[in-house]
Amino acid sequence: MKLAKAYLFLYNTAVAIGWSFVLGNLIWGICTNDLWSTVEWSLKTSQTVAVLEVLHALLGVVRTNVFSTFVQVSSRIYILWVVADPFHYVVGKFLAFETMVLAWSLTEIPRYAYFAIGQVQKPPKWMTWLRYSSFIPLYPVGAASEAACLYAVLPLIKETRPYSIYMPNTLNFALDSYFTSICSLLVYIPGLPFMYSHMISQRAKYVKPAEPSSVSATKKVD
Repeated sequence: MKLAKAYLFLYNTAVAIGWSFVLGNLIWGICTNDLWSTVEWSLKTSQTVAVLEVLHALLGVVRTNVFSTFVQVSSRIYILWVVADPFHYVVGKFLAFETMVLAWSLTEIPRYAYFAIGQVQKPPKWMTWLRYSSFIPLYPVGAASEAACLYAVLPLIKETRPYSIYMPNTLNFALDSYFTSICSLLVYIPGLPFMYSHMISQRAKYVKPAEPSSVSATKKVD
């Protein structure tokens, strides 16, 4: 148990720092008009390492929903490696890419910081509130930005088919990235309300409404 807590403390601290670098690089990249090359490696590292969180859930290292974790991580990985990376010369100029990375960063920094602190002590109330409230405006912004980036490069994906696997091959398996991109785009329609409602329910568990202050009632004297 102590070993798991130490690992999770180091993991969450490292990723919180990583996303802080992403946020700093995002601001610097916008100011210097060189966004993709500035943010590329910090973004790729900080987001790709989240694959470990699916393993954490599967192995029981953390108590979390495996399916929702997989959906969240896989959608971002897809946007990063199939949409943004091959077509960075286009995506890197989109406002939607800027808002996407901004929403991801502002969501992940307090989330990982909260989980890091939680390994050594009970996080303060303000940190709990921030962790379970920042998604309210940021998740729709991030999801809409992801979908906008994916939609914008669909013609390029159709033309180049990055990461597609064609038959025949030894595995007898085929994969068309244009088809999977269309499916991924359509998944946002039911996926956004599903994930959002899941996070709202999680918020209700950890952020309790403030109790109204007691007011002494005065009796009316006839």
